[in-house]
Amino acid sequence: MAPIQFGIVLYDFQALDVVGPIDILYAGSKDLLDPMAAAGWVTNDVASAAIDIKFHYIAPTMDAMQIMSGLSLNPSTTFDKCPKLDCLLIGGPGPEFWNDIPESYAKFLTEKAQEVDYFFATCTGGVVAAKVGLLKNKRATTNSTVLSYVATEFPETKWEKSHWVVDGKFWTAGSSFSGIDMIEHWVKGRRGEAAEALARESLDWTPRDINGKYIQ
Repeated sequence: MAPIQFGIVLYDFQALDVVGPIDILYAGSKDLLDPMAAAGWVTNDVASAAIDIKFHYIAPTMDAMQIMSGLSLNPSTTFDKCPKLDCLLIGGPGPEFWNDIPESYAKFLTEKAQEVDYFFATCTGGVVAAKVGLLKNKRATTNSTVLSYVATEFPETKWEKSHWVVDGKFWTAGSSFSGIDMIEHWVKGRRGEAAEALARESLDWTPRDINGKYIQ
């Protein structure tokens, strides 16, 4: 089976909105577990249960992109050269971005939303998705602090105060940690139980369900 092609759009977002979900996926991935099995750190059974996923970090150019807190990320591809994707993830920016989204971003997000099987938005990434017209007549959520704003600004979307919301291919999460749990829910069944258990143990992490309750 071909690797899942997973894209992350780079702009000035909160780091955890994107880095958290990436690490959840990477912790149970073939890229991490195959070398560990070759070195004898994990069994071949664990490695064979890993998810096969390739990450693409996408921006208008190949210049480093500075995000919130001053952290810089290097794109791996550009809007023009981005390969076909299965999934796309956007993080939550501040109003200075969502109130003035560059045309190149709006065009890319709109086109890729039609292409991908899954479109993930964490925190105020949901505001970005709404701004470019992706959430009309859909259920969605975003950070609880801006729910009243988006309800007024985008009345054609049914906004819900929820850990995360799924409407077709669109998965929106309420906060950074909600996004981490949302991605863990999505990856369930896409890796084996052995890889899942190792990933959670290695991160010393217990996920929550859609109601915010810890999964035992």
